[in-house]
Amino acid sequence: MKQRNLTYVMLVLVSANLALAKVSDFNSLINENTRSQKELHNSLKQNLEVAETEAKQKNIEQTQLEEKYVVENSQSTVNVPTSKSFLTFTKEKKYHRPSAAQQQKRLAEEMVESQ
Repeated sequence: MKQRNLTYVMLVLVSANLALAKVSDFNSLINENTRSQKELHNSLKQNLEVAETEAKQKNIEQTQLEEKYVVENSQSTVNVPTSKSFLTFTKEKKYHRPSAAQQQKRLAEEMVESQ
């Protein structure tokens, strides 16, 4: 009986130690994962900052190379030639029909050409 109780107590102690060992290993894994995530986050942040500064520098250099034109602002209106199709709605372009006189003229020309 004593031996059985002793074995039972030993089993309980060993299992408790194993459970604690697993928990401590799990905690160390969590801590290590947290550290690696922080390092990754910091490195990504630095890489992003470097890329942004390079992009800004390229943009500044490119704008300095381009010529800039200043339009005089003395007149209130600017006259620019435009086509009628530019000012018409797409619906008007789609459903545009010639006048009746133009249709009759076209039909007469087709009849003359066919003879």
